[in-house]
Amino acid sequence: MDFVVLGLLPAPEIPEQIAAELSDELPELLSEHVDDRISWDVMVVCDPLTGSEPDAVQVIDAGCERMLEEGWDLAICLTDLPLRKDGRPVVAAVSTARKVAVISLPPLGVTLLHRRTREGIVQLVNELYEGSHELGRADGEERDDDEEVGAGANAGEARRPSQRPGQLVSRRLTELVSPIRRITPTNDDDVVDVRFVSPTVRGHLRLLAGMVLANRPWRLFTTMKSTLAAAFATAAYALVMPTLWQMADSLGWVRLLGLMIFSIVAMVAWIIVAHNLWERSAAQQEPRDQAALYNAATVLTLSVAVLFSYGVLFVLVVVAAGALLDSGFLQSNLGHPVGISDYMRLAWMTTSLATVAGALGSGLEDEETVRDATYGYRQRRRADPDISEGNSDTS
Repeated sequence: MDFVVLGLLPAPEIPEQIAAELSDELPELLSEHVDDRISWDVMVVCDPLTGSEPDAVQVIDAGCERMLEEGWDLAICLTDLPLRKDGRPVVAAVSTARKVAVISLPPLGVTLLHRRTREGIVQLVNELYEGSHELGRADGEERDDDEEVGAGANAGEARRPSQRPGQLVSRRLTELVSPIRRITPTNDDDVVDVRFVSPTVRGHLRLLAGMVLANRPWRLFTTMKSTLAAAFATAAYALVMPTLWQMADSLGWVRLLGLMIFSIVAMVAWIIVAHNLWERSAAQQEPRDQAALYNAATVLTLSVAVLFSYGVLFVLVVVAAGALLDSGFLQSNLGHPVGISDYMRLAWMTTSLATVAGALGSGLEDEETVRDATYGYRQRRRADPDISEGNSDTS
């Protein structure tokens, strides 16, 4: 065979962006790390089904159908859907019989995601290539003993991948803390030949971080305009109240920190309740731990967005306080010399109170607007199966 066509089937949004960026790099990498005797052609087709199925086998089946339609030799599905098996996060799964593999981006974490995805795809292609009877290395090349036995016992069929240990991504500090392990299922009825899984506890922490990245929390800041307007209006009004100056001057850093935490928690809770963002396992017909995973991702997504909004509001309040409040006038009311720390303390308390007021303002936002800003394509698709690629945000 002179060339092999590899199809990348990413879900919309972040997986699609990464696949598009990798399409130019992969042919050279595959020649270097898989087989340099052939020409590699990489095609990218965004498929919404890749971002809607909760099970690796279902994603692989959908990828196989699309691979046959497109006439590809191999296919790799990229999803931002969290995949799990026996309570452990599944980073990737391989089916040599279908010549399809799937890689889940959230378990890879949030740092070096592009590089980890690239390394993962190369390893998965190697697994598929080595396990395919039609595409595997020529008979004249050296093979491990168990590879030769496998080829002889399954002549005319797809070979199972070799039992040689393979790393999905290169070893780094994060892989030492939360290693990705290669597991070969013993069940012959399992269409998946190889799974790469993360540890239960540490792997779920990295999985949650990846889910938050997929939800893109920074969009919430630009979407909830009425919330930010209400918070800043409250802060501007509160800055001219002498009672607030005295309260801020009397509070210590511990109480100010507690007030900040309370305001952020109140904001997050109000958004969740007001816009029905909390999932119930009975309604979704999902295991309780799966619903808890999505709820945790929602809380973290909102927390990151609200914390960022809090920081921006704090900077604005500091500037407003410096412009509106003369140091001499403030000193005459507080009864002691005024410095930068006094302005910071006043702005800190004012921002916390304004954030609580902004929580009430968030109820004015359209529910669909908040969902679009809070959920990535994955969760919007789960909440509304009628969402298609055409109306998804693929910026």
